[in-house]
Formats: sequence, structure tokens, C-alpha cells
Amino acid sequence: MPTETVAPRVIAYTAIGLIAGVFAGFFGVGGGIIIVPLLILVVQADQRQASVTSLVAIIPTSLVAASSFLFSGSVPWDQTAFGLIIAIGSTITAPLGAWALRTWNTITVRWIFITILLIAAIQVLYQLPDRNSHLEWSTATVLVLIASGAAMGFVAGLLGVGGGLLIVPLLVIGFGVSDLTAKALSLIAMFPAAISGTIGSARAGAVNWKAGISLGIPMAIASTLGVWLATITPVEWANPLLAAVLIYAVTQLTLRTIKSMRKS
Repeated sequence: MPTETVAPRVIAYTAIGLIAGVFAGFFGVGGGIIIVPLLILVVQADQRQASVTSLVAIIPTSLVAASSFLFSGSVPWDQTAFGLIIAIGSTITAPLGAWALRTWNTITVRWIFITILLIAAIQVLYQLPDRNSHLEWSTATVLVLIASGAAMGFVAGLLGVGGGLLIVPLLVIGFGVSDLTAKALSLIAMFPAAISGTIGSARAGAVNWKAGISLGIPMAIASTLGVWLATITPVEWANPLLAAVLIYAVTQLTLRTIKSMRKS
């Protein structure tokens, strides 16, 4: 009977969404580093299906989580524009990253990115941001944010890793802004990028909307809890936790890269 197979899957998507939502809200990332392995393990989705479903779920999650940061009062509303500026670069370069994935030998690029994340993890661990510090307007800031967004989008398309893993530590380390502001801007930038990527997948007929919605709704709801936890967690604790997530991502990417090298 269909209900015997559909119901357990919906329950699985809901459980994964709740876990990933708290993660996404707390760290300001899309949660793909958590969602994709869980979808592959729990519902036996293949890598491509898991990535596409994750992208669909990020659309409502990024919107709800970013709004939660803004409504909490921890991030000024005028910072929203900076997130959209980051999105300009990421939306343009994500398709280029996907093209490079099909045509480049990505092993070297993967190792470079792994090294960057590891360095970022070490720096985040020892650099405590000022939660009263936010971005201010200047030509240099806008240009660097567009370039950062471009790198974020390209890496996301090339390696299948959410750009939040790159943009959050970059904003904290490079601009010295509040970790909460960095997370909010990352989520704002993800929203249009996730829509753009989902449209491309939908045109190719690769989107399972039922799976994406089943995952996205609980993920969006749970992200509000993640945001609340982020706002009440002292920065002295939040930064080591962010560093731990970066190290986890480094571990996952290293294992995938070694696996790819063995296959080739």
C-alpha cells in the first residue's frame, strides 16, 4: 500500500528537517553538509537527488531564519542590503561552478578549499567578534562583498557545498562583524541563490517537490529555534562551535575527495 511507504518517508524528511533547521538557524548555513548525508543514509537518495532536495528546502529555511535574525533585533534591518549584494555575485557564478564541475579536474580545487576552511576554523576559534559591529557602506565593501559572493556561488556550484561555510567565517574574520550579522547575511544571500538553483533543476525535471516541501517546512520552522539559540549563546561559546562545524565540513570534504581520487 502506498501509505505504508509514503508515511515513513514523510516522517524521515520531517525528522531530518527539524535537525537541519536548528543547525541552519544557529550557524547561518544552508545545512546541506547535514542534510545530504542524512538523505543518502536514511531515505537512500542518491547524491544528486539529495543535493537538489536540500536546495529546495533551503528556500523557505533561509527566508524564515534570516527574518528571525532581523525581527530578533540582533541584526539591524539596514544590513539586509549587504546580503542581497552578496547574492548578486553568488547567483551569477553558481552556474559557472556547475559547468566547471562537469569539465574540470576538481581534486586540486577541493584540496585548496579544504585548506581554506581549515585555516578559517583556526582563525574563528581565536577571533571573538564584536556583536555591536556591523557592515558600513563604502565602495570597497560593496566590491569585496560581490567578489565574496562570486566565490561563494562558484564553490557551491563546483563542490556542492553551501556557500555559508565560506561567507560566514569570511565576514567574521575579514570584516570583523558580529557573528549574528554574518549568519543573517549568509542566509539572506542564500535565498535568491537557492531559488535560481532550484529553477535550473526544475527545468531539467530533477526536482522532487513533495520531498523538498516535506523537508523544507519542518526545516524552516526549526530554524527559528536555531536562531533563538544563536542569539542567546555567548560569542565565547558560539565561535568554538562554528569552528567545530568548519572542521566537520573539512572532514567530510576530505573523505569525499579521497574517495573521488580512489575512483579515478
